[in-house]
Amino acid sequence: MRGARRLAWIPLAAVAASGCFATRNDVRVLQGDIAVLRAEAARADSMHREQMRQVARQVGAVGDTLRAANSFIARFQGDVSLQMHSFGQQLLTIQELLGQSAKKMQEMRADLEARDAERAAAAAQMAAAAAPPAAVTSPAPPPGGGAAAPGTVKPSVPPQPGPNQLYQLAVVQLQGGRTSAARSAFEDFLQQYPNDDLAPAAILKIGQSWELDGSMANADSAYQLVGQKFPKSEQAPTALYKRAMIYRQAGQTAQARAMFQQLVDNYPKSDLVALARDYLKTLK
Repeated sequence: MRGARRLAWIPLAAVAASGCFATRNDVRVLQGDIAVLRAEAARADSMHREQMRQVARQVGAVGDTLRAANSFIARFQGDVSLQMHSFGQQLLTIQELLGQSAKKMQEMRADLEARDAERAAAAAQMAAAAAPPAAVTSPAPPPGGGAAAPGTVKPSVPPQPGPNQLYQLAVVQLQGGRTSAARSAFEDFLQQYPNDDLAPAAILKIGQSWELDGSMANADSAYQLVGQKFPKSEQAPTALYKRAMIYRQAGQTAQARAMFQQLVDNYPKSDLVALARDYLKTLK
């Protein structure tokens, strides 16, 4: 009986042993799969980190490129600004050189006017010397304010200097640094010859004298007067350009842009238009 019972337990033990054996194999397989997954995950993480490092390097390289580009643009803008300023100075120098030719013409005209005045004075002296003694002395006019006696010669009045003489005298004062005397001379010229061809140039010179004295408000007023009184003169675009530069240097970019644009619109044939367009591109 006992032997039979022992024999009955043998199959059950075998089955139990086979069940345990299968479970352990499954666990080993599962552990192997897990190890493989871990290894693959580790490789994926490593690749991902490497990709992130590459992306970071690329972003850094792009950032360096952008910084270099910004630095280059800043230098380029600075160089362009300096070139524009230099170009403007050169253009003004050319205008001054051209103005020197006009100045020589004015000097010649002033010299001719002076010679004409000298000849007129000499002729008056010769006429006075050739007149009879009785005619030299001007008798008193008759009572009642009637006309002078026949044969009398009125005293000669020295001839007044012409416009070119007055203008040239004022220019000499300005070139000598005597700005106040130059302004007075130019104002005298404008009072005597307000509609002369040199009148806009005289007003422009008054503005330049104020600039030399550091009074930009008075200089701007003088330049504005050139455009108001002589808008079609050769000095009008120069005066407008100088006004725009005064506002630009004062940091009033809106006013400067408006005046540069006015120069471009109203004086398209002026030599200063190209420079005004360049300033319009850079002024913000």
